[in-house]
Amino acid sequence: MSDKLLTTREASTFLRVSEASVRRWADAGILTASRVGGGGARRFREADLLQFMQPGNRRPTPGAAAARAVVIQGMAVALGSHLVSFYSSDAGRLRVPVPFLRDGILAGQACLMYVTAPLRELYLEALSAQQVNVDAAISAGLLTFMSTRQESVAGWIADCERHVANAVRDHPGPVRFLGETVTALQSLGSVQELLSLEQQLAPVVRRLPVVMLCPYDVRTFDGLTIVEALKLHFDTYSYQLAYFLS
Repeated sequence: MSDKLLTTREASTFLRVSEASVRRWADAGILTASRVGGGGARRFREADLLQFMQPGNRRPTPGAAAARAVVIQGMAVALGSHLVSFYSSDAGRLRVPVPFLRDGILAGQACLMYVTAPLRELYLEALSAQQVNVDAAISAGLLTFMSTRQESVAGWIADCERHVANAVRDHPGPVRFLGETVTALQSLGSVQELLSLEQQLAPVVRRLPVVMLCPYDVRTFDGLTIVEALKLHFDTYSYQLAYFLS
């Protein structure tokens, strides 16, 4: 194995993520880096990058709890999981995400939501019906919302990482992220960009203390997109796939 020190750009190519992600991970202490030269440029050893890529070898985010999973319907889902669910009705939309968020809030785990304003109200009403004090959760920072503005894929990922980092800082422990894909479709502008985001998210989510759930409305997306979504969320196959189908 080479002892050559890699630049940030070379490390991002090695890990198949953006340079911005590499810089954030290094600055947060998640990824080992050294500083060289008068300007303090980051440098990375190949051995450290390889160790970083191994499941379970991620150095914990500062302040993060030791928990390695969240429980979904009795299933211990490993942190770093990128999951998909599918629904075909308005009632089906809520069946998986609402318990996912409810159980996290009641356990004191930070929950992030990426949904349009109308969908936000729908989810909050459903959570209230599940005996969740929504206002208290928002005030305590247990329930926060990611902006749905028009965004590039790289910008979306950077914003997501910032929100997760803030959530871990304020509430050490696992983070639950609900990302409605119909919202992402509006923000990114096309199915192609949405699928590009999903592809690039997998290695990013794997390095974070988060379980991400991405619901797909099969009334909105065609069959080819649904098949691609299944392929891009392979973590789901480790659990009870039928549970994620509404």
